[in-house]
Amino acid sequence: MTTRLTTLVAGLLAFASQAVAAQLVGHPPTSSPFLDLEYAQEFTLIGGQYHAHRDPADVGPQPGALFGAHYEWRATGPLNLVGDLARISSSRDPLDPLKTGTARVLPSVNRPLYAGSFSLGMNLTGAKSWHHIVPEVTGGLGFISDLRTVPDSGGFKFGTRFALNWGAGIKYVPGGHWQVRADLTNRSYTIAYPEAFFVAPAGGTAILSADQSKSLWVNNPAFTLGLSRLF
Repeated sequence: MTTRLTTLVAGLLAFASQAVAAQLVGHPPTSSPFLDLEYAQEFTLIGGQYHAHRDPADVGPQPGALFGAHYEWRATGPLNLVGDLARISSSRDPLDPLKTGTARVLPSVNRPLYAGSFSLGMNLTGAKSWHHIVPEVTGGLGFISDLRTVPDSGGFKFGTRFALNWGAGIKYVPGGHWQVRADLTNRSYTIAYPEAFFVAPAGGTAILSADQSKSLWVNNPAFTLGLSRLF
């Protein structure tokens, strides 16, 4: 999924270079495919699917539906200030490091995630649309949390994590106060394991081997669609 996201960003950058070249050539005003963006702000309700990366112990958040809100302000030229809030319907499979075999896997628990971010976006067609299309790339910082402050029964705690966010999207601006958009966004954050995951119980093996890192970064892409109100 991350490879697809990288490919999408590369494709949008290639598209942008062609679009800029077309603007430099010029068109008669009545036939130009480029139209000025009429509004500088947008508020979008988004929904989609969050694809959580499966960590080596498989105790981290799992994939689920994502719903949220997206705000964007075109501060100057092609640059946008972007804010997002989302709820992710996720679950986890806790592990008991003191047990062995199938008894080690505890019943799944619902652990919804709440994510927020602040990003800088760039319209690849500047302050204009191309045939009513505006491709955009974004990057920024944020957080993701299951709102829990204590570990689960197996000693693992996800809690609140710092996240790096980056991605790309396409907006369709038909004119007027409404638009639709599609985005592919990656959230990168760390997974940290308790010491008990590396200790073998009597008559069994440890959840993780000694050469496994106790903390690692994972990529978690999400695809969303949204309906925007422009103002």
